[in-house]
Amino acid sequence: MVDGVERDINDVDVNEIENVSVLKDASATAVYGVRGANGVILVTTKRGKTGKPKISFSTNFGIKEPTAKVKYADYLTTMEMYNEAVINDKSWELVIPESEREAWRQNISNAGPYNQYFPQINWWDELVKDYGYQQQYNLNVSGGTEFVRYFTSLGYLNDGDIYRTQKREDYDPSFRYERYNWRSNLDFTLTKSTQFSVGLSGKFGYRNQPGYRIDGGGENGFGQEEFMEKIYSSPNNLFPLKYADGEWGDSKAGGHNMLVQLNEGGQRMYKYYEGFYDASLSQDLEVITKGLSVKGKIAYTSASNYQSDILRGFGKDFDIIRYYRQYDYSKPVEGANGNVSYPVVAQNRWPDDLTQTDVLIASYDNIYGYRQKLYYEFSFNYARKFGQHDVTGLILMNRQFDISNGISSAVQFPKYREDWVGRVTYGFKNRYLLEANGAYTGSEQFAKGKRFGFFPSLSVGWVLSEEKIIHEFAGDVLNFLKVRYSFGQVGSDILTGDRFTYIQIYDTRGNLPLGYQNRTVYGPIYTEGRAANPNATWETGTKQNLGIDMDLWNRLNATVDIYSEKRTDMLMIRNTVPSWFGVAAPSTNIGETKSRGYELAIGWKDKIGSEFSYRIGVNFSHNENRIVFRDGARDTPEYQKQEGKPIGGDFRVQTAGYYTSLDDIYNYGAVSLGTVQGNLVPGDFMYIDFNADGRIDNLDRVAMEKTNYPWTTYGMNLGFSFKNFDVNVLFYGVTDVGKQIPGQLLWDFNGNFVSGQPNIANRWTAANAVNAQKPALHFSNKNHSQTSSSYSYVSGDYLRLKNAEIAYRIPTSYLKRIGISGLQVYANGTNLLTFTDLDERIDPETSSAGVYPLVRRFNLGFRVSF
Repeated sequence: MVDGVERDINDVDVNEIENVSVLKDASATAVYGVRGANGVILVTTKRGKTGKPKISFSTNFGIKEPTAKVKYADYLTTMEMYNEAVINDKSWELVIPESEREAWRQNISNAGPYNQYFPQINWWDELVKDYGYQQQYNLNVSGGTEFVRYFTSLGYLNDGDIYRTQKREDYDPSFRYERYNWRSNLDFTLTKSTQFSVGLSGKFGYRNQPGYRIDGGGENGFGQEEFMEKIYSSPNNLFPLKYADGEWGDSKAGGHNMLVQLNEGGQRMYKYYEGFYDASLSQDLEVITKGLSVKGKIAYTSASNYQSDILRGFGKDFDIIRYYRQYDYSKPVEGANGNVSYPVVAQNRWPDDLTQTDVLIASYDNIYGYRQKLYYEFSFNYARKFGQHDVTGLILMNRQFDISNGISSAVQFPKYREDWVGRVTYGFKNRYLLEANGAYTGSEQFAKGKRFGFFPSLSVGWVLSEEKIIHEFAGDVLNFLKVRYSFGQVGSDILTGDRFTYIQIYDTRGNLPLGYQNRTVYGPIYTEGRAANPNATWETGTKQNLGIDMDLWNRLNATVDIYSEKRTDMLMIRNTVPSWFGVAAPSTNIGETKSRGYELAIGWKDKIGSEFSYRIGVNFSHNENRIVFRDGARDTPEYQKQEGKPIGGDFRVQTAGYYTSLDDIYNYGAVSLGTVQGNLVPGDFMYIDFNADGRIDNLDRVAMEKTNYPWTTYGMNLGFSFKNFDVNVLFYGVTDVGKQIPGQLLWDFNGNFVSGQPNIANRWTAANAVNAQKPALHFSNKNHSQTSSSYSYVSGDYLRLKNAEIAYRIPTSYLKRIGISGLQVYANGTNLLTFTDLDERIDPETSSAGVYPLVRRFNLGFRVSF
């Protein structure tokens, strides 16, 4: 929530933010209705204050580099391991001839990306730079009079990229993102009792990328991910980037020369416009009764997206000529100059034998998406003190209208939500606190009669430090102590499946030809889609929270929270649908989950002498959850039911070492995981027959102990100030988390190419059985060892130095002479160090090899004010 309106916080310039707070319990989030079902992040932007204009300017320049890099096995070792793999598969025809291997041995020192006979491409070095660059600027002015206060900000961000693109004469395929932010917050005091506020803000974003994209339609991601994944899976020694005759190289199947895809297809340009327009009017009603006020607010968001491009034709790979050439290494030919060549025995031309490279075609500002959003609210507020009694009240109504469309020409219906909220609080002597809330929330997702749900909440608090006996005996030590408890419900209208689950949907299924000789085609054919469910209604979460806040010696502060939540009537699609039902099942209120956890935060701050101060903060949280009901099939074994398991649990077979002989293979349980026993060899994985039925199959899959999201997180921030220096350091870590190792970083011969992981030689053999790091090698019969098992699911625990900064404030005595009120220079970095047991090529915060890598950043900047 940005200034009370639901918006993306990524669109806000950090220099515009006054503070950020997080609300979790049901009582605190009640006024946000359905939007607060999973908690609320509140972002408050800066506003002006009465006084002379204050001008602030900040800038920083940074470099970034990936936190993890790609490594490969050397090609000579990989060829040897490849032959071992195809022999294990009895694919004798695929064995690399000794003549070819010997030729590579003799010429390995000359191998390189442009050697047509002995190509060796390090895709990481060819496509990724050592560093990318970023720069950011912000200028803001604030001030005001008794009548009007203002805060105005203008920001610019230019985020370059780590890809090694090459600018062409007619286009620039570089990955980069530019963003302009603007904001103007105005607060008017129209009368002593009337306040009027206006907020005008927005952004313009511009993103550039190569013309190549995963598919031909829509904006399906930024493209960086596709290149990153292919770095791991493309062949390194199959073809050169270019042949000696100047033609581009490629694989036999085509589509693997990423340098062509990166630089030769053109460029795509995307523009993003967003405008945010807010206004609010607040009126004191003390003429009616003291402490009463009314407030109205309206917020409008308008967004539109445009695409321009300069492309060499259309499609995925474009019409750029590439060749794959296969040579006979058994017949070297020595030329007059002593150079050795090899005869071509096969050649493939891409895209085909006739196509010629297309000319560039340009298009400009094609709209492909828009969004309009209107939010308005009205509220009555009451706050009054009666002696030692504090009473407040709130009645609030809000409604949200939201319509958006992508590249589809289909009519889009607006989305509506509505909330009616009431809140009453009572405090006695700032010691005993009570708060009651009720939210009556409506959603157009459900049928009439089911659209509104009532979600109450209650919280109580006791400030023990205000008790006389505690103040007398512990007042010098205990500055503050509060115990609080909240209980309440929240609702969610998130559906699985079609938007209007209560309306029967009909799908089109092609045409129907009728007749014998003169056939007539009728269509389209309409069939029943997903079944309607007019009884679908709100999902309910019941939350409890018990917390303690304390402050000791004016130095030590601590917060402890213990919480639980039970979700019932969760909207999900049934697993148990009889075959005679005939259509897809609708979303139904059947799911049930529970979760619980605790959070602890402790901080200490103190001074040593008059010029040195320091601060230490630690935090720790643990959360666990369970599925209570998920409509599991009746014949599902108990250990494979989702009930009783964590949400998103991963079910896998468990490794039990390796087969060491043919006797092991044929005396152990029969396998049924994508292969048969006759395809197994000593060194393949042996899996636990969990249900002891004599077979290794999918019924032996069990839930892993850890989920792919952390149950435990912890952090520590350290800082000190000495004279004009400030130093701050932040550590962050997670435990109790599992991680799926991406196949591109685990298995050899990805894409059926002769390429291997750095540890390919550490496969199981009879001589290396004790120290083996991976099973016996296979090229084609690899389904057994590569099935999802505990081998590829490891601990993802890590500790990271998330941020470190050193800053220096120039003494004001030097600055006042030139009209500057403050100047600070700083250097900082993010993701600086990581401690983990994961493979060094894997960043613990990335989900797969097919995502943009996490980067390490180093920044230099300054902040100046006048």
